[in-house]
Parts: sequence; structure tokens; C-alpha cells
Amino acid sequence: MKITAKNIVTVGGGTGSYTVLSGLKNLEDVSLSALVSMSDDGGSTGVLRDELGVLPPGDVRQCLVALSEHSDVVRNLMNYRFENGGLAGHSFGNIFLAALEKVTGSFAEGVEIASEILKVNGMVIPVTKDKAELSISLSDGKTFEGENNIQNANLQSASIKSISYKNEVLLNENARKAILKADYIILGPGNYFCSVIPNLIVDGFKEAIKKSKAKIIFPMNLTNKLEHTSDWKVSDYVKDIEKYLNKSVDFILVNNEKPSGEQIKLYELEEGKGVLVEDNFNDERVIRAKLLSQTIIKPEYDENMKATRGFIRHDSKKLAECIRKIINT
Repeated sequence: MKITAKNIVTVGGGTGSYTVLSGLKNLEDVSLSALVSMSDDGGSTGVLRDELGVLPPGDVRQCLVALSEHSDVVRNLMNYRFENGGLAGHSFGNIFLAALEKVTGSFAEGVEIASEILKVNGMVIPVTKDKAELSISLSDGKTFEGENNIQNANLQSASIKSISYKNEVLLNENARKAILKADYIILGPGNYFCSVIPNLIVDGFKEAIKKSKAKIIFPMNLTNKLEHTSDWKVSDYVKDIEKYLNKSVDFILVNNEKPSGEQIKLYELEEGKGVLVEDNFNDERVIRAKLLSQTIIKPEYDENMKATRGFIRHDSKKLAECIRKIINT
């Protein structure tokens, strides 16, 4: 008897999607599609976006690398970051994707070609083909525009009034098809207001989710982000994401493994006290498991791109095993 592959769609960007995809690609009988946020305008991505007028390549690059069946050398090449000269701070993969967009005239087509070159096991799909400039307005009248500005803004000085795009941003047709075909949709984990929510507010996303028969899996973030989600608990995340989805999630994955003292100390240097997301949600949809990576990734400040990289993270294998149990139930 032939087993039909389960269609799994991930939604997010950055390190969160990289971690999920790195584990899922090793599961048997799954077909993967990664929907990637297109609102990034910081770091190397932001410079290329401003100087070349291309769509942001950074999060797409990470997803391509995660799903690549190529050699470690090729994956390392895509993530290689130049240290000197005019290219200092840029990763080779970002420049590669920007060049493909220029050659083909289409970022989406460039991603497809890159997928062939990198022997990607699955599909990496930009959530939109439009220029996506994120904007957040607070109830006190303050407005923050651009993901990088939002990344560093205090979003908790007043309640969030609206999250939107400055222009019309439509759902990529290939993304819509992936959502409708999906058996399971995984939201996050990742930077909540900069990598996860930007996908959900793309025109057509909620409508596609409503039509989809997919079960929605919500891996809970391990930590809160300073002045974005400080002191949020599991219940806060669930309530908020269901507001943007206009639909309930089906599974909520919560880590029950405590980070080491050193991991917490390193994270608190950047995000302040109370960084761990408190598990306060008694609901039958919650699945608790050990999902934490024991690898201590020390914060690394990139002077050229004015960004800090690395923190407490999920373990890709543990997360994939938890998801495998869900889809095989």
C-alpha cells in the first residue's frame, strides 16, 4: 500500500523557519513548502533592498539552505558573510539571490532557479511578490514604519492599534495554492511581530487559511522579545495569533525543558528579565515536550549591519519529532 505524503507548509522567516525546516526535511513521507515573509529591510537584506531595488533575500536564503540536499560546502557558501571591503556584512547567498532577481526580472523565478541549483527538498515560496513595507500604529498616535525600525521600537508603550502594509501587498498565487493543498500549516516560531504576523496580514492570506482544511500547528516561542512581547505568557500568544488568523489553531507546542543558567544570562543581556514564556495555558490543544537546543549560542554583534545574532533556540530534531507524532496520529 502506497503511503501518500503529507503536505506541510511552514509560515515565518529567519532563524525560526530555518530551525523547523532543518528538522522536517529528514522526516519520511512529507512534502514541504516554506512560505517566507517579505518585509525584512534590515542588515544585508536592507542594504540590497535599498541599493538594488530587489525584494528581501535574507529569510528566503535561510530556508533554501535549510532544505538544501547539497554538500555542507555549498550550504556554508550560501551563508558565508564577507568581513572586509565593500561587501563587508553581506552574505554570499543574499547577493546570489539579488543577482538572480536582476537576471530573471522576477524574485520568485530567481528563487525557483536557486532551488534547482541548491537541490532543495521542497518549495521555498515568497509570501508575496509585492514590495512589502511594514507599518505599526499604536493607540497613543505613534507609528513605526519598516521592519528594522519596528524591530527596535517599543511596541508596549501603548496598545497596538493596527499592523499593516503601506501599500497593497497581495498573496503570491503559489503561496495560496500551497495553503489550500496543505494537510498541516506550521506558524512560526520566530520574531512575532517582524517574522510571523507580517505573513498573516498579507491580502488573501486569511481567506486562504479559512478555505484550507489544514490543521494548524503553533510552536510557541521560547522567549519574549523586549518591548514587543515582554511578560507575555502562552495564553497571550494564542489569543493574539488567533485574532490575526480569525481562526483557532489546532495544536500548541510548548517547551517544558528549562534552559541553563548560562543560556538565560546571555539572553537577559539583550532582552532583559523575564524572557522565558510562562506556560499558563491549560488546554487540550497543548502538547508539552522537551524542545530546547542545548547548544549555547552566544550573541554575536555584527558591526557592519548593526544587528545581534544568536540566542536560545529550539532543537530542530526535537521539534521535528514532536511534529512527526502529530501528523502520524
